[in-house]
Amino acid sequence: MRRKTAAIWVAAATALVLALGGCGQADPQPSQAPGSAAPTVSKRDAIPFEEGQLYAVAYLGYQTIDDWAYYVERYLDSGDVPTHFISDGDYYLVIPRYDDMGVALYANDIETGASEPRYEANSCGPFLLQCNISDIFSDAAIRFTYNGETVEFSPFLSLENGAPMMGERGLDLTKPS
Repeated sequence: MRRKTAAIWVAAATALVLALGGCGQADPQPSQAPGSAAPTVSKRDAIPFEEGQLYAVAYLGYQTIDDWAYYVERYLDSGDVPTHFISDGDYYLVIPRYDDMGVALYANDIETGASEPRYEANSCGPFLLQCNISDIFSDAAIRFTYNGETVEFSPFLSLENGAPMMGERGLDLTKPS
């Protein structure tokens, strides 16, 4: 008899927990037709891109990455993103607006001014870039291609006020101090 009573209490408690688990929360999935695939929602969709912006960049720190959890929580679906190394300098998180954007990374030589290709892909997701060993020369260039349009920029910190410079088609996602 005790086992039967205990089983009833466990079942009732489980039902209560499941019922209360959704209190005060909106339905996490939009309505959809039976048998259809669930819509894919990415944190990137929540980035406040403005018209004409094709990428977002956040300055993460010099030789170490500061507040990684902050960026993963807000902008990334996973903290597992590729890292591209140009030099022992600043870390930047680069997030292309669209998955099907082409990307090319170049190392710029301070002595010759030449650019050496380091990485290229026809489609890309978010990535980390370590570059700019010097404050006076940006040793990395990033080129995005989307729908026949190409934009290029070199991330760096302004010598005037220390603000991250992301290029005219980029959005600065650097965490406010």
